[in-house]
Amino acid sequence: MAKILEVNNLIVDYGIIRAIKGINLNVEEGTIVAILGANGAGKTSTIRTVNGIVKAASGEILFKGEKITNIEPYKLAARGIIQSPEGRLILNGLTVEENLMVGAYSVKSIVVETKDEEGNITKTRRSASQLKKEKLKEVYVLFPVLKERKKQQASTLSGGEQQMLAIGRALMGRPKLLLLDEPSLGLAPLIVKEIFEKIQQIKERGTTILIVEQNAYQTLKIADYVYVLELGKVKSEGTSKELLKDDQLVKAYLGG
Repeated sequence: MAKILEVNNLIVDYGIIRAIKGINLNVEEGTIVAILGANGAGKTSTIRTVNGIVKAASGEILFKGEKITNIEPYKLAARGIIQSPEGRLILNGLTVEENLMVGAYSVKSIVVETKDEEGNITKTRRSASQLKKEKLKEVYVLFPVLKERKKQQASTLSGGEQQMLAIGRALMGRPKLLLLDEPSLGLAPLIVKEIFEKIQQIKERGTTILIVEQNAYQTLKIADYVYVLELGKVKSEGTSKELLKDDQLVKAYLGG
């Protein structure tokens, strides 16, 4: 599998405080990669630096082999790197569907090439309007409750529904790399289980995911590869199966 994201020797400072201390991580196309760790470990700083919200002091970030270090978030969104933020950040005063459509602001028309059996290539232009309608339909299939409540004020949704809306809004931008920052935050266990099932479905539909989470148990169930951060450094990494054999890790994060 090809690497879609590479983070090399990343350093992030907040004034005199060094939050990220030279970490390296890779995300392969079509996978879910998770960053786990306690509060203050550097998880959110890492994902926000990938997204351009936080600036790197040094190191480099590559997306599909191209350097994207410290590029503005709106330019990264146009390339297909889109984040569902911590805390959901639902836009009050807008309906559910209006919130979703805000997420599609960067979608532009594309030219699709198809080849017949004789090798002839046909080019077809698909408008931004078409692409947005198709993606909206996909989001409603993934999250039926959002379709049921599409005319409802988004601020009146439950916490779990707002998290679905935040993820759906990110999907409206047709991400090649979806960044999820603490999607389980503040949610009841049954809702958390449902959210993680939806994340697995998003991956199965072809979207690569980088997720930051404190809920290690649910994350290890869906992640293909995991990095565990501690005080701004990678303490351990590996597949979920490999990390579950680490007794210290299990005791620290799963209460084993």
